[in-house]
Amino acid sequence: MIIVGGATATGKSAFAEYIAESIGGELVSADSMQIYRGMDIGTAKDLDPSVPLHMTDIVSPKDNFTVVDYRDRAVKVISDIAARGGEAVVVGGTGLYIDSLLYDMAYGGSGERDESLMDSLKNELEEKGAKHMHDKLKALDPESADKIHFNNTVRVLRAIYVYMTTGNKISSQRSGFKPAERVKTVILTEERPVLRQRISARVDAMLEAGLKDEVAALLDDGVTFDMQSMQGIGYKEWKPYFESGADISFVRENIIKNTNAYAKRQETWFNNRYKSFAEYIPCRDIKEDICAVFQRVAALEYKQ
Repeated sequence: MIIVGGATATGKSAFAEYIAESIGGELVSADSMQIYRGMDIGTAKDLDPSVPLHMTDIVSPKDNFTVVDYRDRAVKVISDIAARGGEAVVVGGTGLYIDSLLYDMAYGGSGERDESLMDSLKNELEEKGAKHMHDKLKALDPESADKIHFNNTVRVLRAIYVYMTTGNKISSQRSGFKPAERVKTVILTEERPVLRQRISARVDAMLEAGLKDEVAALLDDGVTFDMQSMQGIGYKEWKPYFESGADISFVRENIIKNTNAYAKRQETWFNNRYKSFAEYIPCRDIKEDICAVFQRVAALEYKQ
C-alpha cells in the first residue's frame, strides 16, 4: 500500500487520487470525520472520485467509532484490494488511523467496551468539564496529555478509558513497525503562511457550499452537539450559532482558528513520527511537476 499523509489543506486527496489513477489502485480514507454519513461539506469529502474510494460514509453520525473499529475494517478493505491484484492508496490526516495500519498496537482487549465505565467518564466530563478530564489524564499519562488538546474530549476520554481498563498508557501502545501490507509512506508538507491562506479559503468555500444547512439537517435528524461526530472541526463551532444566536462570522473565525491549530498538531505528528521511513514532499514540488513527483514515489522502496 501507499500512504499519503499530511496536514489539512495540503492537497493530499488530489495527489493520492492521481497516484491511484496512475497505478490502477483504490483509495482508502484515513480521516476520522469522513467516516460519517451526511457530513460531507465540513469534512471536504470527495463525492465523485475518479477511482474507488473506501472507508467513507460507513457510520451514522449518531454512533461512536474507535481507532480499533477503523483498523479492523480498513485492514480488511486493504487485504481485499490486494487479493484482487490492486494496491491501496491510503490518504488522510488522522495520525492515529495511519498509525494503526503501520504499527502492532495494543488498544486494550477485543474492542468490546465497558459501557458503564465510559458512561461514568462522560458524566464526569459533563459535570466537571474538559479541563478537569484533561488534568485527570495528565495524572495518568502525561505524555498523552501533552499531545491531546483538552478540548478534544473524545481522545481524552479514550486515553483515560484505556488506562483504566488495561493499566497501560495509550502513549506507549505503539510497539513494532508491522504494516498491514508492504508500504511506501509519503508526507506532504507546506509552508505555514500558505497553509493559513488555504485554510481560510477552504472554510469560506464550505460556507458558500452550504455548511450551515448541512449542520442544521444533522440536528433535525437527531444528531446532537455532545455526540462524537459533532466534536469535529467545522461542526462543533456551530453550537453557539444554533443554541445562543451567535453570528456566522463568529463561527467562521472559530473554524479557521481551530483548523489552523489542528493543522499545526498534524504537522508535528507527521514531521516527528515517520522520519525513519517516510518521504517528505513539499506541495510546491507537486504543483511544479506532478509527474516527476509521481516518479519519485514510484521509485521508493516498500517497507515491511
